Amino acid sequence: MSAISSQAHGLVGKLYKHCYTTFQHSLRVGNELYQFSRYLGLENTEQIYILGILHDIGKLDISSSLLNKITPLTSEEFDSIKRHTEHGFKRIKEIRGLPSNFALYAKYHHEDFDGKGYYGLSGEQIPLLSRMIRIVDSYDTMTKGRPYQSPIEKARVIHEIQSLSDKQFDGMLLNYFFEYLQDKHVNENTLKLSFSDVP
Repeated sequence: MSAISSQAHGLVGKLYKHCYTTFQHSLRVGNELYQFSRYLGLENTEQIYILGILHDIGKLDISSSLLNKITPLTSEEFDSIKRHTEHGFKRIKEIRGLPSNFALYAKYHHEDFDGKGYYGLSGEQIPLLSRMIRIVDSYDTMTKGRPYQSPIEKARVIHEIQSLSDKQFDGMLLNYFFEYLQDKHVNENTLKLSFSDVP
């Protein structure tokens, strides 16, 4: 096992015990980010997969009771949770073998394209992978729900995310994401059809 995977595995193991909901979300984001990055033809997709899994690792420094709270967050609680990006930056930059800028990509995954995110970056000031995580993270959170919020039907999620194009999300990148989802849906249905034809 490489130094990268062993260190990352250790952190993810801690997250599993600390907050299972965040652990599950992180695995889904890692997988979706990996597939989306391959769809876009990016390099280093295995490392991008690790980045996706670790994007919320700073939540290890947030109390599990707060992360699992089933009622809406107060402004003070939300401010506390927002600090997970800084905590995550510190943790990820200590992982040997990962590109040094991956810690920044995780730190900026809550930046809005219009500059109204956590740190005020806008447009292409926000790293590409941060913009990608922003989309994938939001899509998963909305479709799967949170402890205090029920899941939303996928068609409605796509409509809501589309309405935030060039506001929260990079509009061009969002179009690619929708194309990726459509391609994924077609492939999944084709696979189901091929298996149904097996005698």
